Amino acid sequence: MKKTKLSIILSGLMIATVVIVASCKKSTTTTTPTTTPDTSTTSTTDNNMAQQSAHDITNMGSQAIDNGSLSTYRLAGGGLVSPQSASVTITHAPGTKTLTITFTNYHGLDGNVRNGTLEYDWSASVSTSSYTATYFKDSGLVLSVTTPLNDYSVNGNSIKINKKTIRNLGRKYTGGQTQLTWSDTSNITITKPGVTTPIQWQGNWTLALLNTNGINYTADDGTNGSTSYPGVFSGYGGSNPFINWSQAIVSVSGSFSGTASDGETYSGNISTPLVLNFNCTPDAGYTRFVYVAGVLNFTPTGKTTRTINYGSGTCDLTCVVSIGSYSVTITL
Repeated sequence: MKKTKLSIILSGLMIATVVIVASCKKSTTTTTPTTTPDTSTTSTTDNNMAQQSAHDITNMGSQAIDNGSLSTYRLAGGGLVSPQSASVTITHAPGTKTLTITFTNYHGLDGNVRNGTLEYDWSASVSTSSYTATYFKDSGLVLSVTTPLNDYSVNGNSIKINKKTIRNLGRKYTGGQTQLTWSDTSNITITKPGVTTPIQWQGNWTLALLNTNGINYTADDGTNGSTSYPGVFSGYGGSNPFINWSQAIVSVSGSFSGTASDGETYSGNISTPLVLNFNCTPDAGYTRFVYVAGVLNFTPTGKTTRTINYGSGTCDLTCVVSIGSYSVTITL
């Protein structure tokens, strides 16, 4: 099927309703078929923006806490650092449990322009006489993220964190493997330039590091079969290695809800865990990452559920969108 943009496809999908009115005395009048279009894409695109923003904040914090820099953030042809940017400042003193990231007109290699301040605080983490949860990989880490100055923005969209808490749940046994796992509860408000009504978004996620110990990952393109990925701790070495995020494969499961900038409410869930493969960057222009597997269900209030299927592992920019019995393959 023809590949096209998500917003164009969704705006073109319609649910037809034919109204037939029958009169008495053998006289039948059929009205002209009435088509009720299901054309709004605002809630879909607003949810995608909020979801990606929430993940972005988590991912930046995880690397800055462990490394004290963002030099490996989205590393696949370069980190976040860009020679065209103004500046990024990270304040992270060894032994403390707070981190501040400040962007000043920062043009990242992922194609986004960031401004403002994010603050990460893990003072509430587990701490005993023999063990302290200090790093993102440490079981018992409790990380609170805020926008202390309410000035954080991405591409001109103001992002306020009402609440965001990340907890390291330790290693969980799933699918024959032990996977490092986190919970991520987020509540954020996004205000788009020139739009009066802000986006309200809430999400409850479970994040799992699929290649905590190394895996064989099978894509669906029929060519590469089962591909072996090493454990992500092997890249840094030492007795207490950090997560090498440039090699990570992360799954995301959970549910979400929100209100779009046009006032439409919606809810959704992930029926098959979404997978981000940080070894894969299908678009050469940016070091951005997309989902390569999983199924997301998205339901605007009073409308038919949209199902987005990202496949089962192929490193590409396509997914299949279905509304009712209609489906189409699109390019992201």
